[in-house]
Amino acid sequence: MVKKTNAMILILLALLLAIGGCSALPSNQVKSAPVTQINVSEEKQEKLAGDPVNLKIATLTQGGAWYVYGATMAELWRKSLPEGSVIDVLPYAGGIGNVELVANKEAELALSFTVTNKWASEGSVTYKQKYDSLRALAGKLDEYFVGIVWRKDFAEKYGLTSIKDLKEKKVPVRLMAINVGSLGEFATRQVLEQYGLTYDEIKQNGGSVTHTTFDVIQTAFQDGQADMFIQVITKGHQAVSEIALTTPVTLVSLEDEIVEKLKTYGYQAATLPAGSFKGQDQPVNTIGLTTVLIVNEDFPEDLAYHLTKALAENKPALEAGHKALSVFQPETAWQADNLGIPLHPGAEKYYKEKGWMK
Repeated sequence: MVKKTNAMILILLALLLAIGGCSALPSNQVKSAPVTQINVSEEKQEKLAGDPVNLKIATLTQGGAWYVYGATMAELWRKSLPEGSVIDVLPYAGGIGNVELVANKEAELALSFTVTNKWASEGSVTYKQKYDSLRALAGKLDEYFVGIVWRKDFAEKYGLTSIKDLKEKKVPVRLMAINVGSLGEFATRQVLEQYGLTYDEIKQNGGSVTHTTFDVIQTAFQDGQADMFIQVITKGHQAVSEIALTTPVTLVSLEDEIVEKLKTYGYQAATLPAGSFKGQDQPVNTIGLTTVLIVNEDFPEDLAYHLTKALAENKPALEAGHKALSVFQPETAWQADNLGIPLHPGAEKYYKEKGWMK
């Protein structure tokens, strides 16, 4: 249910509820900073002239990271929009669904991912049609990685150093994955496919594939009922952290040639820093993606300019709302690799005005 209320109340509620992350999609394990007030630089909040505006920003589950992002942005924008303007923070529909909300004009703004933007604009992977009306205001708001985790005793038993060993040795792996239809589950299949592995082949080799929730996966590892897990994660992702605390695990790297193949889906080469999880002493080579703020192509140019400017010139307020937003760099937020779709002309005007985009 969409709750229409003062954006500051949404901020406080979201921060009280936030125990981390976006939701059943990757970021549902990111912990929000313990902040009770967001200080927006008033001198940088130039008021937009004109009539009040009514906006909806699609995020994900109330209390999750994306919901906190949306509430933070809503509070920031509210200070500079015409008096009487309303911004609703929608507690749905996540990285897969939000692009459709914007394309179908059920929400004016949304948080999405670089990869889902690309898939939607192409009508590929999970999308049955092309959504070519999507435009971006700002990219690389945060940072995600595709994490591949397996039990150390499992890897030692079969002499595994790479996912390719699973296929070559026909290992009966008990694979855990998040529910079908989530970004994490798509990433699981896409990674395995680059090694020539399918769910069916894993089962033929005596293994199993279980699609379930984070809490069930954590328990399965603790009880010795799971060997491997692939998911879109952040540094310190809660579910992976809890698995690593109770079960010796290894974060598995992807070979360079596999990374190159996965780039065709819109992922980027990424390195998960050493020390992100217990027992992870070395950096892990993998693929990554990031959150993007998107609108429809017919979103008013002056409003797009204004919202982009407010974000870029109030980074401390974003960081105060959620520590994951500290990754955001306005100087590079316009770059194509950080978006997955074209930039909106209003946002482009701002970045060029600042001299960041030529």
